[in-house]
Order: sequence, then structure tokens, then C-alpha cells
Amino acid sequence: MSINHTEALLQAIKKLGTKVERELNESIQNSINKEEIFKNLITRSEVTAASMKKLQGAIDTLSIPLNFPTKTDVANAAKLTVQAEEKMDMIDEKVMALAQSVQEIKKALGSHADLKHSLDQELESSSSSESAGK
Repeated sequence: MSINHTEALLQAIKKLGTKVERELNESIQNSINKEEIFKNLITRSEVTAASMKKLQGAIDTLSIPLNFPTKTDVANAAKLTVQAEEKMDMIDEKVMALAQSVQEIKKALGSHADLKHSLDQELESSSSSESAGK
């Protein structure tokens, strides 16, 4: 019997919790969905945006005589750094490809040089045997 009693108690707590959650959600929705809150937020955000634009302008104006970088200057420098890194990576890849090509050419020339050396030796030996026969 205690198991049934515990299950009934848990079910009652679950129903009560669901009811309280639903009521809280409705209360929050009702307080948020008021038009005057949105109007107030819009007005405040517009005032804040205007203030931030004025402040940014003042900082830009002060940065010239005081010689310090602005947020835009730092962003531009970061973009240039990224572009330079990308270009360096491309150059590095091209240098590696060129180095590999040079190695392949050296190998090809080396095998040709060995072949030429062998042919020269054969020509010399055949020339010397012909002169010895005369």
C-alpha cells in the first residue's frame, strides 16, 4: 500500500508542478506582451545607439591628434594580417612545389649524366680497341 501511496503523492506533485509552471509562463507572457514595454525598449535602444554613434565619432576625432588606433583601424589591421598570412601560405606552397620540381629535374639530369658518362666510356673503349687493331 505504501508504494501506491507514494505513486499517488508523486503524481499529485507532478500535476501541481505542471500547473505552477503553466501559470508562471502565462504570467511572463502577459507581462512581456505589453506594447508599452516594447515602445520603451525601442526608445531606449534608439537613444543608446545615437549615444554610441556620437561617442564613436568623438573617439575617431580624438584619435587623430592623440595618435592612437580606433576600433576600425584595429579591424583593418587584423584583416590585412589575415590576408598576408593567406598570401604567405600560398607562396610557401609554391616554393615547396618548385623545390620538388628542382629535385625531380636534378634526378632526371643525374640519370642522363650517368647515361652520357656510360656512352662516353663505351665510345672511348671502342675507339681505343679500333686504334689498337690498326
